[in-house]
Amino acid sequence: MRQRLEVPPDLPLPPATVHRLLARNGLMDAAKTAGQTQDRRRFTFEQVGELWMSDVMHGPAVVVGDRVKRKTDLIAFIDDANRVIPYASFAFSENTRTFLPVLAQAILRRGLVQKLYVDNGANDRSKQLALVCANLGIALIHARPYQPQGKGRQTGWVTTPLFPGAHRSPRGHWAASSDRPPWL
Repeated sequence: MRQRLEVPPDLPLPPATVHRLLARNGLMDAAKTAGQTQDRRRFTFEQVGELWMSDVMHGPAVVVGDRVKRKTDLIAFIDDANRVIPYASFAFSENTRTFLPVLAQAILRRGLVQKLYVDNGANDRSKQLALVCANLGIALIHARPYQPQGKGRQTGWVTTPLFPGAHRSPRGHWAASSDRPPWL
């Protein structure tokens, strides 16, 4: 029979030895699978106006004035229950000053929403947006950092039907005018 050897408490153990022993006994696998066992079921709200998701996507570069090319950003909202787009608009920057008017237009066209689900960008974490939502009684919900799984509906809508050919040429620019969507 094998005897179980006790390690003296004053004996220094190298970290590599400890790691090897833990891995050999399957104790290191728990850390890898902890994130994979997290519940990631789909969710859908039942009522229209319960939850709007917001996303900002880089749009095409457009010529403004005398051949000055400027980048655009598409700010869009989607209702979770029926997938209606309350409002979407292109802007020349991604900040609170351009986000709030788009939110105002969405509210004017579709009414107040109960919850607004946004990313973690600077404009999404701004005090102005939090104040506007609080004054209107809208619960402001931020996506978890580095977990894009919760933003699938909004990101899918923004990238697929709106710019179906954007992947055909480098950096999202269309090679010829015939490749451009008709609204540009």
